[in-house]
Order: sequence, then structure tokens, then C-alpha cells
Amino acid sequence: MLRRLGPLVLLGALCACDPPARDKEVKQTEAPAKQKLAAAPLSRQQIDDLPAQCEKLSREQFRRAWKSGTETTVDEKMAAEFIHHYNAKLRTCFYLLTVNRTSNKGGTASSTLNKMLFDINGGELYGEYLGPLTNDSPASFPKVCLVESLYCASGREWDVLVRPYMEN
Repeated sequence: MLRRLGPLVLLGALCACDPPARDKEVKQTEAPAKQKLAAAPLSRQQIDDLPAQCEKLSREQFRRAWKSGTETTVDEKMAAEFIHHYNAKLRTCFYLLTVNRTSNKGGTASSTLNKMLFDINGGELYGEYLGPLTNDSPASFPKVCLVESLYCASGREWDVLVRPYMEN
């Protein structure tokens, strides 16, 4: 019986040991390496060039996706436009795409508006609005109205939530 308990006691003692100290040393040497990867401060000229680079990237993105800004099918016509803004506080180039979609399915005309706010460099979608063109009717709630984690109930609310991104 003691022969059976001996290996179990030894195994239990080994499992209760702390990990080797070398793991802690590896973690300590990794931290300075990450600090070295921090971006160098930008020169004044580079900072001044950022809005122009934002405009260039936005125009290229729009041309790739929309070419002339319109697309027409048998049932639908879409007209797109964009605005861009380099937000110096957030150090981000924002691209606001607006698509007006007019559909004529079954003889009934309907129009919807889709707005999307992107970080053009990271490709991250910050907000989206999909709803009616106007907010005249109280029953005209959008299907989608979201900016980051905040929901909204109208196009006007969406515009208010987007404003801080598109202004300095």
C-alpha cells in the first residue's frame, strides 16, 4: 500500500510547486520590447499633411466603391456621396458615406437613406443609419440607428451623435 501512495504523494508535491522563475524573467524582458514599438512623435509638417492624406484616401475609397456615385438597376437607383474629416483630437480620418436609395418595386416608390461612418485607415465602422429620407412623420423610425454603442431613434439624433467625430 505504501508503494502506491509514494508516487501519488510525489506527484501531488510536484503539482503544488510554483512555476519556474524564468517565466517571470521572460515577461519582464517582453515589456521593454513593446515600449520600443511606440510610435515616434510626428513632425509639424507630418501633422499638417494628415488632412490632405485623409482627403486623398477618402476619394480613392469612394472611387473604388462607387466610381461615378450612382448605380441603377431595373428596380432601384442609388446615389452616393461622401464627406471626409481628419479629427486631430482622435488622430483619425473619418469617412461618412451617404447613399440615397430609391426603389420602384411593384409600382410603389420608396426611398431610404443609408449613412455609414468609417475610420478610413482602420476600416472600422463607427456608426450606421438606415431609415427614411425625412423625419417628418413620427412613425418614420429608422431600421438601424447606431453610433458606436449608442442607439438613436431618428436621423437627427444620428447627426448629433456623429457630429463630434466630424468636427474638431
